[in-house]
Amino acid sequence: MFLFAVALLFVAWQWREWQTDQMAAEEIVRGQADALAKAVIGAIRSHRRLGAFFDQQIQVALDELVHSHDVLAAAITDNSRRFLLRAGANLLDIPPNDWARLPEGFLIQKPFELSPLPLEASGRGRGFGWGRWFREATEQERPSPFANGGIFVVILLLDRSDYDAQVHRAAISRLVELGTGLGCLGLLAVVGSLAARALTAEHERRLAELRAKHYEELGQAAAGLAHETRHPLGLIRGWAQKIAQSEELHSPVAREARLVMEECDRLAARLTQFLTFAKPCLPRWEPVNPEPIIQELLTLLEPDCDAKAVRCHYEQPDHPIVFWADPELLRQALFNLLHNAVKFTYPGTSIEISTRVSSNCCTIEVRDHGPGIPPELIPRLFTPYFSTDPQGSGLGLALVRKVVEAHGWDIQYQPVPQGGSVFRILIPLQKRKHTCTSERAARRGTCTSAQGDLASNPESPGQRKP
Repeated sequence: MFLFAVALLFVAWQWREWQTDQMAAEEIVRGQADALAKAVIGAIRSHRRLGAFFDQQIQVALDELVHSHDVLAAAITDNSRRFLLRAGANLLDIPPNDWARLPEGFLIQKPFELSPLPLEASGRGRGFGWGRWFREATEQERPSPFANGGIFVVILLLDRSDYDAQVHRAAISRLVELGTGLGCLGLLAVVGSLAARALTAEHERRLAELRAKHYEELGQAAAGLAHETRHPLGLIRGWAQKIAQSEELHSPVAREARLVMEECDRLAARLTQFLTFAKPCLPRWEPVNPEPIIQELLTLLEPDCDAKAVRCHYEQPDHPIVFWADPELLRQALFNLLHNAVKFTYPGTSIEISTRVSSNCCTIEVRDHGPGIPPELIPRLFTPYFSTDPQGSGLGLALVRKVVEAHGWDIQYQPVPQGGSVFRILIPLQKRKHTCTSERAARRGTCTSAQGDLASNPESPGQRKP
């Protein structure tokens, strides 16, 4: 947004500079027109003593003026805009302004005033030759319109071709500067975007290292916890089972012993889930078709769906989809998503599962019709030990995210406006597979890419191509 604002300011600045260049070129033309008009007015004032020959000389001067390169038309009018003298192009529609920009050129109108010419200053001289009587006869026949004085207007129409050429050159110069400036800003935006992506990638790398280190420490703690807990827990369950078998079936002691056994089983299941989450996630890569895995999981969860009156609908793709993955880890992640969907969806509704391919990416989507996730809790959705179920451990979705990250995939959550949740696993369909290249990477679960080919629609999904 900052670069966009700078670009707008730069465009406005170049537009303003072009307007300034245009005004400067027009001022130059206006100055030239004003100088020519003053020259014509000065000639009229200084030569009108010539009597009958004055008008002819001014007409010749106007004709010579329009023969130049810059003047298209010249005229002199009286105060009522009646033409007295004219030369060059016809001036039909004259605007009232002193300065006007017309399509054919620039028009300047400069009024001036002449005082009446006295008789003794009429330029007759003192001789008594034939020229005196000739001039007197000519003046009586054609009196000069400037002899009695008055207000007159000099009109000049100047050619604007040089002005247009100069403005065109200025526009090209500004466009070049504008293109250069915007190009620099665009390059700066690209560099800034690349720098931001590099910083984001570095931040994600460091976060992955910290998370891997946390998982490693958690795995070590889990191993110690399993060693210290499983043995006494098995002992307690064994004594409870022995007590339950030694008493009558419906006696209070047998019932309480069975409750102890159920609690021991529940704690053992939680402990197993915790150990599964804490164990380093090392995918064993092979081509995987998700359809059989999803069908197997739907069959496995069918009793839970029947108990809750929930229908499961699987939308199969048009063509088989195969990608590189660890089938066991993928099965675990999909089981957690489907189990959550069955647990939270409302009775009598349905769960939709679909797999599709778009833009070289496979999307596995699980949609339920439950209460959804409150907006304020969405940022904590995939964090360990967070659950909206009071009896949940909070490790199901965290394990899904761990499996997805170990594969280099992405997982998204989207609420449904009518109620419900949508979880999407985005799997890039690259012609590459990943393999861990060092013991340190193996311990942390971080993998590097190695070359490998996989057909997008192979005939045998379980076979590797050389």
